[in-house]
Amino acid sequence: MTDQLMNPTNHMLYDGLFGLEIEEHRVNRNSHSLSQHPHPTTLGDRRTQPYFQTDFSESQEEVVTAPKPSSKEALQHLHELQRMLSDELSDDEIIWPLSMPPHLTSSDIKFLQTHFERSWYQQYRNKLFERYGNYQHILTGVHVNFSPSENLIQFFAKQHPKLPYATAKNYLFFQIVQQVANYRWLITYLFGASPLTENSNDDISTHYDNWHPVRSWRSSHHGFANLPEINVDYTNFETYIQQIQQYIQNGDFYDQSEFYGPVRLKGADNLSDIVKNGAAYIEFRMFDIDPFTQDGISQTALSFLHLLIIDAIINPNQWPHIDGGAANFNHVVATQTPSETLPEFAQVFAQTLFLRLEKIVAHAPETQKSDFQKALSFAKSAVTTPDKTLAAKLATFINNRSLVDFALKQGKVLSSERRQESIDEIFASIPEQLRNTYIQAHKLGFKTMLDLKSTSLHLTYGDKTWTVTQPVDLSEYI
Repeated sequence: MTDQLMNPTNHMLYDGLFGLEIEEHRVNRNSHSLSQHPHPTTLGDRRTQPYFQTDFSESQEEVVTAPKPSSKEALQHLHELQRMLSDELSDDEIIWPLSMPPHLTSSDIKFLQTHFERSWYQQYRNKLFERYGNYQHILTGVHVNFSPSENLIQFFAKQHPKLPYATAKNYLFFQIVQQVANYRWLITYLFGASPLTENSNDDISTHYDNWHPVRSWRSSHHGFANLPEINVDYTNFETYIQQIQQYIQNGDFYDQSEFYGPVRLKGADNLSDIVKNGAAYIEFRMFDIDPFTQDGISQTALSFLHLLIIDAIINPNQWPHIDGGAANFNHVVATQTPSETLPEFAQVFAQTLFLRLEKIVAHAPETQKSDFQKALSFAKSAVTTPDKTLAAKLATFINNRSLVDFALKQGKVLSSERRQESIDEIFASIPEQLRNTYIQAHKLGFKTMLDLKSTSLHLTYGDKTWTVTQPVDLSEYI
């Protein structure tokens, strides 16, 4: 199977759909706290808006790309959406470039608790407040969504002819889930970027013995995680489903979305539908916001994740078996000082992985090879030189046990860069006569597909569809 997939003419191993979701706060430049301005009304109806949503807090914007045929195209779409969001901010707002929120006063917390506009989410939100307190759900990060190509799924199913198609699909997806979840510690080491908390009253602060910066509070057991007694262990697909279903039945989870593992299978709202029809995609949830990129995540991080995905497909069950389990070791790595080296055994595990990834890079299509090479080169170098990791770079900006000064300055820099970049530069791939319509479609919440062959936009709003070849005012279509 591996030889067939690694054939240089067979690109289905490298194909797939990528989507990105980033949670990020609007922050007031003057008060240095979460913005109390409402979510911009110019960004459509949040009941149906596919690109611009909010999360636990009204200040917590959620920017969501469409599925794209490469991580590079998904990142470009995110870049476009970030510009659209930036254009709708109030003059006294910036986007906070860190996963850990700014300091919240008692009045800020009161505002957080009492101001919420999405009534259809209120009951679930109340339960989250009760279960996790005020702070956990205002931590932010980046989720990467992925589904293998349909050709690869069919190929895998043919290798397992005794399995129903949906079961074979789920097994392929879960093969990826297992392996990447068990390498989470390496992603935390390379790309963790939440070294401290600004809030002395949150749960994280109680776990400091002697204060020091860490790699990623968000990725630790004390960050965005389920309660300690919850254990979904990725043993196999059936156990994964059964454990989540049992927690829902017991009332420990409101629904399946309350499982906060590093990787999740996604599909319909009902887990039984995933079992019956197959998962739709895989959601990777372990990335902190990268404050040194315009859009919150780098191509290097995305390409490294893609290499791990491909490795999981062709080299299943190759993750290292670590005493205490991968989740506990990830916590150890997450709470290390950023300049601290990985334990020697972990470096050996990483080097073994890199040998497999080198072969994947060597057979990659030319359109992906350069990004793969850069990602692997970075990982190799950083594993032996921790000062090259994202957390170590960020830690150099800590001042008086705080990153507020850095975050405010960097947020202003990123805001300025976004607004200075011309529309022609950002939307260069969109035909000039359709650019304004393309932007308006996204802001109003039309599902938008560009067809370059026919130089047209295919738009969907509710149960209506249109094909547009000339500029139009879409407000008249709602």
